[in-house]
Amino acid sequence: MKYWRNDTEKTQLKIFILKGLKMIKTIDTKNFSLLLLVLATSLFGQNGLPKIYSGDAQKIFSLRKAYLNGELKNENAIKYLKRQADKLLSMTPLSVTDKEQIPPSGDKHDYMSMGKYWWPDPNTKDGLPYIRKDGEVNPEVKGISDATNIGKTISAVEVLSTAFYITNDSKYSFKASQILHVMFIDEKSKMNPNLNYAQFVPGRNEGRGSGIIDVHGFYRLIDAISLLENANEWMKDDDTKIRSWFEEYLLWLQTSKNGLAEAKAKNNHGTWYDVQIVSILLFLDRSNEAKSYLESVSKKRIDLQIKEDGKQLEELKRTKAMSYTLFNLKAYFKLSVLADKVGLDLWNYNGKNGGSIRKALDYFLPFVQDSTKWEYQQIESFKNDDVYPLLVIAKKKYDEKTYGDWIRKIFPDNIKISIPNFL
Repeated sequence: MKYWRNDTEKTQLKIFILKGLKMIKTIDTKNFSLLLLVLATSLFGQNGLPKIYSGDAQKIFSLRKAYLNGELKNENAIKYLKRQADKLLSMTPLSVTDKEQIPPSGDKHDYMSMGKYWWPDPNTKDGLPYIRKDGEVNPEVKGISDATNIGKTISAVEVLSTAFYITNDSKYSFKASQILHVMFIDEKSKMNPNLNYAQFVPGRNEGRGSGIIDVHGFYRLIDAISLLENANEWMKDDDTKIRSWFEEYLLWLQTSKNGLAEAKAKNNHGTWYDVQIVSILLFLDRSNEAKSYLESVSKKRIDLQIKEDGKQLEELKRTKAMSYTLFNLKAYFKLSVLADKVGLDLWNYNGKNGGSIRKALDYFLPFVQDSTKWEYQQIESFKNDDVYPLLVIAKKKYDEKTYGDWIRKIFPDNIKISIPNFL
């Protein structure tokens, strides 16, 4: 069976694969996500394509076919992917019930975490209520395992599902299914679909809307689940149950006190909230609602957050202003990829105040090239790794020469970067 319609298409596929593999061969990374950038950003499940939402279905489909035809089995990128997936085969599935603490509800199935920038007040006898030190992480947060366990679960399923889809090796889908079962399906260990007690602050509250950011990576998990669609180890009943879980979680996001509070956030929290809402709606086959949400809510965020000169004023208030400016840019790029799925162009949307995603990127890039010129606070060293995938997409969506030049300016040597959370 041929997987291209003509010789031109065949040549284009080979060029894409070779460019991607050449780039990946130079990577020195602790995680797997840059590989996912190349493997996987835009079609629904047509013509055999995987039904993913924040990744590029055509590219990962092409790589799968090339691998199964024996063309890629000895390439470093595939070896790296399989090596990372193989390491996860011995992983013990994680659960929110693993924690020692009991949430205020009395139910260990409820997710629980502490606000990371909150510290004991040195001026009170018991340290309560805690006070905020923006950008300074209180090591106490590590004492509650839920945030770590959710993060590891998302990353593990992402790696394993991609390895399964590319190689068609059932050992990877079996392990991914096992991990998903423990965290989201098994009645004895599954997480309740709420974040009522996320990022609580001692002496102030039992949980906050801000805690929803803890699971901003759910869009990655949704794509990973979708890659398991044809796995024998991922049963129809499993898929039904996890979709039901996300139905309940979506309802909680849209109706709970914490969810409604986060929806009103004027900074990156609001943007990442939108990413969750839209990706879940698409996963649940509610694309009309997703488009309506993007039109009525997400466009207004651009109006509110990005000024005509490209500055994101809410992020510039932070003690790690460069890091948070990039973090919000990542959310907007991901939101724009999701918007592509419903035929909506956020890439070129200009807000009423003249702001746009492109202007936000253009404002930021000179400082990425030379962070010494940054005029705002940045209390820790800035890591530019996450800029690279944004430039790759900007090169495609906007101007190939302009952003190709920026790639060469910022990353003049071999690309040795670690790019987390960018499927």
